[in-house]
Amino acid sequence: MGVLSKGADKLAVEKFGRFCIRTFKDVQLGKPAANIKQQIGPDLQALTEANVFRFPSTFTFIFRAFASIDGIGKGLDKDFDIGQLSQPFVEELTEQARYGDVIEGSVNPTQKAFSQFGSLTGLNPDDINTAVSSPRKIAYLEETVRAMEQGSLKIRVRSLENEKALERMAITQGQTTSLLLASVFLNLGLTVSAAIPTVACYVAATAFGGQALSGVAKLKVFDKKSRQFENSDFSET
Repeated sequence: MGVLSKGADKLAVEKFGRFCIRTFKDVQLGKPAANIKQQIGPDLQALTEANVFRFPSTFTFIFRAFASIDGIGKGLDKDFDIGQLSQPFVEELTEQARYGDVIEGSVNPTQKAFSQFGSLTGLNPDDINTAVSSPRKIAYLEETVRAMEQGSLKIRVRSLENEKALERMAITQGQTTSLLLASVFLNLGLTVSAAIPTVACYVAATAFGGQALSGVAKLKVFDKKSRQFENSDFSET
């Protein structure tokens, strides 16, 4: 559908999707929703800064329709929950997609009974495939563990915290470099007696000083964004 941009972090997107699905299920069961910052704060920050989601223009009207319905419902009843009200229809559509035809809006009871019987007894293609392929999977796990023990296989884990620390360090180093160059050109301007070189040194010092100030602004913006995804309450941002 073209929702994700090219080069998007698929692991972070999958983690975000799993969190949304799990939160939706918990809310329908009456459980409190988990804090998104505590669960996937760094991944959410990476996705937000990379702008990985590219929703089509038609999605705007869909979101607006849901927002309008939810707003009108909450204005009439403070306990209005569009998720709970839509759950029976979602379950009906799910059953139609599994055991019937969504377009015709019908469910095949025989197919549904066979599917439930296979799920309860384990006599279904997925469970049979799992039982048959289990020895091969166990052998693969053993080979992987042995390769890790021998050092021929190295596991790399992405650390978003380290990436953000390196990014902040790069901004700080750029700011320090600009300050040093500005001070060097300022000293040259005070030392050189000729008019044209003096003016050129002052201009260069002013330019690098401006870059240093812009680095301070970038650092403040960076820290502000980081705090937005680290705090436990969104209202404090």
